Amino acid sequence: MTKAISTNRALSQLLPSNRWVVLAIIFLARSCVGFQFIAVAAQMPQLRADLHFDYSHIGILLGVFMIAGAFLSLPSGMIANKLGDRLTIQIGLLALVIGGTILGTGSTFHAALIGRIIGGVGAVFITVPAAKILTDWFIGKEAATAMSVLGVAWPVGIAVGMSLLPFISVWSDWRMAVYITAAVPALVIMLVLILPLSEESMKAESAPAVPVVKPALWSISRREFWLILAGGAAWPLMSTGGYVVFSSYAPIMLIDRGISHTDAALIISLLSWLLIVIIPLGGYLTDRTEKKDLMFWGGCLTAAAAIALVPILDAVVLWVILSAILGITVGMVMALPGEVLSPESRATGLGLFYTIYYIGTGILPAIAGWIQDVMGSASFVIWFSAICLSLAPLSLLLFRILQSRWPRTDPVL
Repeated sequence: MTKAISTNRALSQLLPSNRWVVLAIIFLARSCVGFQFIAVAAQMPQLRADLHFDYSHIGILLGVFMIAGAFLSLPSGMIANKLGDRLTIQIGLLALVIGGTILGTGSTFHAALIGRIIGGVGAVFITVPAAKILTDWFIGKEAATAMSVLGVAWPVGIAVGMSLLPFISVWSDWRMAVYITAAVPALVIMLVLILPLSEESMKAESAPAVPVVKPALWSISRREFWLILAGGAAWPLMSTGGYVVFSSYAPIMLIDRGISHTDAALIISLLSWLLIVIIPLGGYLTDRTEKKDLMFWGGCLTAAAAIALVPILDAVVLWVILSAILGITVGMVMALPGEVLSPESRATGLGLFYTIYYIGTGILPAIAGWIQDVMGSASFVIWFSAICLSLAPLSLLLFRILQSRWPRTDPVL
């Protein structure tokens, strides 16, 4: 153990102990998740043609990547505490490498499913310790800025994937494009190996193991539990239903209109590139305005209207640009748990919040694929996306009603 700690300290000296260097490496690790996640959607026509998948299969492959979080969000923090944040992230990146390789070499739906599940496990093992590392480095020092950048990493990965992977598949084939999504995490593993540790993390790695009678991880009151359930649905409805489903299926509609695969992907990737700018701006405004609920309602409903118009009107680029307004809602919805959770219940509450997110992210794309198969048109999937966005504010409304009417007197569950 002492030798391993000494090695960690030596490796940490290879990079300057600067929190912005740490943020950059964590950003790259988290971007790998979005990059591999969107590989299926970016290669949808080729996958369907080569492997004879229907849209339900595609929807399942999109959703199953995230469903592991429904089971691992709560225990992943405990695993990181045991193994260390850096090692846990490296394991997550390695899972992306393995999952992407299996998907690229597979020739059946079951092989693709296994690859996506393994990649999804890696996504969880990256996300939770990444947030922990940034908290250690940025507590009291631009913490909101750091978390906003972490939030942007997901659409950055998706935007790069939607922009780049179709060109790679045209130049070579879809398998080569998927292999690229496995190769990039392999490179980032080396950067995480030399990731500087904060003083808190270094102390944690060198501290002797002590028996824990009852981890605070499982401490949450009845009020907090139901508030998180009520407000937690807003995140997957907005992020997955509104953003991921639309980004995945809108290119299919454009291709049906006669637009090339690469041009269609570039048009829809514009949404992700705009979100890269709008999400941090939304987080900044959320911290400095008393109208954050109004921002959430306005962002969701405006984006829903813009997305609903994409199949109807020809000015697709205009409606895609307007739909990017949903980016102002991200910081607000991710901050909801902090409004009601006590320090003692924060680990459990955030784990529950992420569990709801991953469940929604696993189910909604599968529903979208089923709609595509049944209706035979991506337009209906896009309208489903608009409906999800319209429902997200209702989750926030229920959260506010319970918050105002339920006193903070409940015992721990």
